[in-house]
Amino acid sequence: MKVIIVSIVLFFMPLNLIAQEVKIDASYNYLFANQWDKAIQNYNFSRPFLSEKQPLLMHGLTSSGTYIFKSPKRLKHGINISYSYFNSSSENENLDVKLHLNFLKMGYLLHYECQEKLKNLYADFIFSATTSALFRNVNGNPFTYDEEKSKAFGIGGDISVKMAYFMKFKNKNGLSPFVLIACTPYFYSPNTEAVINQTKGLASKSSTAIFSAQMGMAFHIK
Repeated sequence: MKVIIVSIVLFFMPLNLIAQEVKIDASYNYLFANQWDKAIQNYNFSRPFLSEKQPLLMHGLTSSGTYIFKSPKRLKHGINISYSYFNSSSENENLDVKLHLNFLKMGYLLHYECQEKLKNLYADFIFSATTSALFRNVNGNPFTYDEEKSKAFGIGGDISVKMAYFMKFKNKNGLSPFVLIACTPYFYSPNTEAVINQTKGLASKSSTAIFSAQMGMAFHIK
């Protein structure tokens, strides 16, 4: 996670010279993906001998960077890149299973603020292309399925809305606590069930809708 945050910072530092604003943020991320939940629930149901069930892929962390282009208008354009990490870990006798889920998003952003009416409030509307990678480790080693390392990749489109309150420092920089909600109506990841449950098409579909909510803090460089 630290490597991803540093990479985002280094990516946006050169752009800061011509930007209206650069934002770096970190947040807690809650995830709901119905089809992936079904695959994990089927895994737990078909293995009643497990003393500790496999948790759903629900809780994670996200870091992102935003570059906003210079403009005199209230509605500004920008670009956004974000990385999210979720895991699910269960420890049983001779069977420790860990799922590692990674998301990378790159998208177009609309930034709106109106100091006259909304004071320090602002909103970001983000439209992103989303990719994912899911990996499974068993007893500390990558799990092999069909003589290959178990992995699943996915792709989809994401729409998110962020609401935040800007707290200015003595200079133009500042911090803003924020909340964000996001929706991916269709996310295609055909091998996710195979990674989770070693089955395909038995407990879930090859695609799912994804909903998420974030709470975090952004650092502004103006």
